[in-house]
Amino acid sequence: MRKSRWIFILLLSIMTVLFGLSFIATKFALRGLGIFQVVFFRHLLALFFLTLILWHDRQKFFIARKDVKHFLLLTLIEPVTYFIFETAGIRYSTPSNVSIIIATIPIFSVVFARWILHEKTHGWAMAGIFFSLLGVYLIVTGAVESYLAPRPFLGNLFTVGAAISAGLYNVLCRRLSQTYSPWTITFFQSLVASIVFLPLASYQFFVSPEILLNTEIILSIVYLALGSSIIAYFILNYSLSQLPTQQVAIFANLVPVVTVFASWIIYREFLKGQQFLGALLVILGIYLTYLRSKYKRK
Repeated sequence: MRKSRWIFILLLSIMTVLFGLSFIATKFALRGLGIFQVVFFRHLLALFFLTLILWHDRQKFFIARKDVKHFLLLTLIEPVTYFIFETAGIRYSTPSNVSIIIATIPIFSVVFARWILHEKTHGWAMAGIFFSLLGVYLIVTGAVESYLAPRPFLGNLFTVGAAISAGLYNVLCRRLSQTYSPWTITFFQSLVASIVFLPLASYQFFVSPEILLNTEIILSIVYLALGSSIIAYFILNYSLSQLPTQQVAIFANLVPVVTVFASWIIYREFLKGQQFLGALLVILGIYLTYLRSKYKRK
C-alpha cells in the first residue's frame, strides 16, 4: 500500500510538471497561431499519436451507446470549454498568473464532488486547501506585471472559467473512469476537440490568414500534444479512476510553482522571497490533503 501511494505521488508530480510547462509552451505557440488554431493542432496531433498507440487494441475505441451522452458532456466541458478559456487566458495574461488561477481547481472540484458524488471533505483536506490557496495568494501578490499580459483582467476572467470547467471535469471523469480505460477517455477527448475546433480554426485562418510557423512554435505544439494532451491527461484520468477527486485535484496547486519557476528561467521574471514562501505553503497543503488525510483514514 505504501509503495502504491508513492507511485501515485510520483505520477501526479510528473503530471503537474507537464501541465505547468504547458502554459509556457502555449505562450510560445500563440506567437504565430490564433487561439483556436493552437487548440486544434495540439489535439489533432494528440489524436494521431493516440490512434497509433491504441491501434493494436482497437476495443478501446468503442464505448457503450448509453455512455455516448456522458462522453460528449465530459469532452465538451474539457477539453473544449476548458481550453477555450485557458488559451484565451494565456493570450491576454502571463503564464504565471494563469497557472495560479488554475490552482483554484481543487476548490471547484470539492464543491462539485460534494454536490454530485456526495464525497465527504476531510478536515485535513480543508486545511491543506487553505494553506495551498494562501501560498497561491502569496505567489499572485508577489508577481510583477510585464509585457506578457496585454489585458490581464480579461485573461484572468477567462482563466476562472477554465478552473470551473476543470473542477466539474474532475468529478464527471471519476464516474466514467470506473468503467473505461484512461486511454479511451483521453482518445475521445482529442477526437471531440479536433472535430469541434476544426471549423473554428478554419474560420480564424480566413479572418486572420497570417500564420507564423518556426521551430519554436512547432516544438511547442508537439509538446502540448504529447506532454500535456496525452501523457499528463492519461495520468490525470488514471489517477481519477483510483483516488478520490480531492486528492487528485489538490496537485493542481503545484502547477503555478512549476510555471513561475519556468517563467523565471525563460522570461527572466525574477522571483521574490514571498513567492518562494508561497511555493512552500503549496507543498505543505498537498502534504496535509494527500498524505495526512490518507494516514488518518488508515
